[in-house]
Amino acid sequence: MSEPDGSSGGPSKPGKKGSDGGGGGGQSRTDYYLLGGTILLYALLFVVDPGNASAALGSALSLALTIAPILLLVTVFVALVNYAVTGDAIAAALGSESGVTGYLVAIVGGVLSHGPVYAWYTLLADLRERGMRDGLIAVFLYNRAIKLPLLPLFLYYFDVEYAAVLLGTMVVASVVQGVVVEWVLSWWTRAPT
Repeated sequence: MSEPDGSSGGPSKPGKKGSDGGGGGGQSRTDYYLLGGTILLYALLFVVDPGNASAALGSALSLALTIAPILLLVTVFVALVNYAVTGDAIAAALGSESGVTGYLVAIVGGVLSHGPVYAWYTLLADLRERGMRDGLIAVFLYNRAIKLPLLPLFLYYFDVEYAAVLLGTMVVASVVQGVVVEWVLSWWTRAPT
């Protein structure tokens, strides 16, 4: 029988082969190794060159304070998605059986998304754990290159025909990339026989 938190010993989410990571709350040992390694490097740098270490730490803290509001906003957005969107809805729109609908949702979502891409990684990882296909994540990320707010400026420098062809080929290429990503990952994760 499975535990209420989903820790039954197998993969924790449908559609995710071997993704339980071994840690609670989505944390893996790699996360802790990375954190420990970073702390060790800063400690070593403080011993070797305290002046540069202070400058590097100050820069890292400044970056953390800059991205904190964005990460907070994404965390709130993820919480709202978790509250309002059921796993069945995600599976229908973005799961293995989503077909053309999944591609359309990923394309439109990628085009409409704004802000730094790292702010979207948390949401995409959460959606992936809930059943979003890897190829659709690639399609979403590829279509972030299409910036609607910059379209008037683009049209000022280039003509409408060029814009239509470029944007159309970008959308088509994103779908091709999504298919290739899914094919490569399915080949890569196949167990040797």
